[in-house]
Amino acid sequence: MKKNRNIAIITGDIINSSSITSAQLKKMKTGLNVFLEERTDVLLPLAFYRGDSFQLMVEPVKSAEIALIIQSILLSTTETLARISIGVGSASKVMPGNVLQSEGEAFQLSGHQLDKMKDEGRIFKIATKSKGHQPMLAGSFHLAENIISGWKTGQASVITLVTRFKTQKEIAKRLNISESAVSKALKSAGWAAVKSFLDGYEQTIKMI
Repeated sequence: MKKNRNIAIITGDIINSSSITSAQLKKMKTGLNVFLEERTDVLLPLAFYRGDSFQLMVEPVKSAEIALIIQSILLSTTETLARISIGVGSASKVMPGNVLQSEGEAFQLSGHQLDKMKDEGRIFKIATKSKGHQPMLAGSFHLAENIISGWKTGQASVITLVTRFKTQKEIAKRLNISESAVSKALKSAGWAAVKSFLDGYEQTIKMI
């Protein structure tokens, strides 16, 4: 990894984790592993700590998409969401294969922000050192959060697969539902708006 290059740290804290059953927990972790193992933009794998918190290192440009799909996997398997904080910045220490033993600016940004989110009632935020881009990014994440917080479990099941499969037909076959049901779920979940948010995020983060 090149020195001083920007990376993204996704830190999460599962909401109402005490209500999650062992079966739901197993299903959630399986879903997360399947999704993340297919990604070439994961730099350090997902690691859980304190039982209900997690962290991973990813490429900045796809960090919002990855965080959003993590939310959908959590909701579709455990019926709850997480407070997720993304920090974009440098890493001063990277331990191969171990995100929890790595350090740096991005870790601090993500962790410090997450500490405040419970009191703020927030579930999806980003922190960068870019004074020019941070206000716009913060606002777009707040708008995206309003959509995510309204997702239903059925909608989340569809969204979980939307970045993995190219067509609604493939998603429908995987979930054993009709294509019209997939289309309806995406529409009611506001996926078009979320996709616009993700596209805008990727263009903006490339400039940081």
